[in-house]
Amino acid sequence: MLNRVILVVLGVLLLACGLNLLLVAVSADYAQGWRNTAANVGTWFDAVLAQTTLPGQSDSWLWIVVAALLICLILLMLWWIAVQGRGRGGDYVSVFLPEGPVPGRVEISQSTVEQALRHYLGKRRDVLSINVSVWSLDPEAGLRIKVQPRKGTAPGALGRDVARAARLTQDALGVGGPVVIYLVAGARSRFARTERVL
Repeated sequence: MLNRVILVVLGVLLLACGLNLLLVAVSADYAQGWRNTAANVGTWFDAVLAQTTLPGQSDSWLWIVVAALLICLILLMLWWIAVQGRGRGGDYVSVFLPEGPVPGRVEISQSTVEQALRHYLGKRRDVLSINVSVWSLDPEAGLRIKVQPRKGTAPGALGRDVARAARLTQDALGVGGPVVIYLVAGARSRFARTERVL
């Protein structure tokens, strides 16, 4: 959600800058008004800098505030990057078996879960893509199954089939844990053809 908000804000700012440059280029009256506005803003900014100059210094203390704010922004962005994907695991099953003739660790990746889901769902032409992510939870790992259906697919029936495939997959692997099924729709769902000729 935050990514979309940031992209929307940046998009609106770039659109406003582009529109302003276009008006400056095509309209003489707007260009003159923009020059007057820019000159007034520059004069006001110079006056603010002059009023906030430290005694015995040639620069304003506002630059210190700006630098501090930029440092805080950088630290906030680094923290946000660090917390992305927290709790997400790589292997769905990772168990050490000390008993038996050859003790060792059994690991099952999320790609194996995805292949098993495709197997149990069969060759459904109304499913464009399946993506599985594993989340580290206690006492068992959880699954987030993202399914992109073709346009016009009944979501209820597809959700029940995916839930059944997830249960069969967990039974086959001998594990449990929560499962979240996420049905999405996008441009690929709208423009994908029912039949393709290769």
